[in-house]
Amino acid sequence: MPNEKLAELDAGRFSEETVDELLRRSRRSVNNVLRSIRRPEAALGVVKSPLGDLLVAVGGHGLLLVHYLPADKELTALIVRLRSCFDPVEDRQTVHEVGAEVTKYLAGAAQALRQRVDLSLVTTSFQKRVLHKLQEVPRGAVVSYQALGFLAGAPKGARAIGNAMHNNPVPIYVPCHRVIAADGRIGGYGGGRERKLQLLRSEGFALGKADEKLPDGVVWGHKGTRIFCRNDCRTTARVDRTKIMFFADPGEAEHAGLRPCKICRPDRKSEASPDYSLPGDP
Repeated sequence: MPNEKLAELDAGRFSEETVDELLRRSRRSVNNVLRSIRRPEAALGVVKSPLGDLLVAVGGHGLLLVHYLPADKELTALIVRLRSCFDPVEDRQTVHEVGAEVTKYLAGAAQALRQRVDLSLVTTSFQKRVLHKLQEVPRGAVVSYQALGFLAGAPKGARAIGNAMHNNPVPIYVPCHRVIAADGRIGGYGGGRERKLQLLRSEGFALGKADEKLPDGVVWGHKGTRIFCRNDCRTTARVDRTKIMFFADPGEAEHAGLRPCKICRPDRKSEASPDYSLPGDP
């Protein structure tokens, strides 16, 4: 401030114009500081879906949170994480679309999940890398923990992959339900096994409520060769399991850009077993 202004201040002759100018400058400085520390808002609300009630948060850059209700012990930690980065504001209208998309998806609309995903609540770079790789697993396919670890650069990190799935803040949209055990067992799921089966059935897998493993009709797709086989093809005995995806049927494998094996011909229907029974046999 010029010396004459200071002199005016000392003499009590500070003009109104000078005061207004100082206030304008101060206001700009305060606003700049507030913008730098203010947390962005996130719309928060509960939506209905065929999978039950979902707690949903949507920020300016996309979908931040999908959590199955009723609340569990993980929810408190998620809300703390959300509040550390965002100011949650109840907004049922904004989150309503997520429930509508999930409902359409489970009814068979393959392209219904249109929300952009924001992984701001993911706490480590490794988990973020794993979830990005998981988003590359297409609808109608599943992958083992070991194979997902290989894709994420941690081929021996199956346990770490499991932790990343457990801490996924955006299930359904980041499809941790598409990760299974290496031997074909369906495995666990943060939303419960019944929800996992429900999601996989909607994506083409012929699974009953009591099924523990993938059905026999799945085909094996090799990420390297881009070839898919029947699960009883002789080539599957020596294949590198870290490069395998399991597809619900040949159609899903072809849709993903794979071509059928010329040995086992998975694109052709299996011939029916001959009937050796005699007339009148039970």
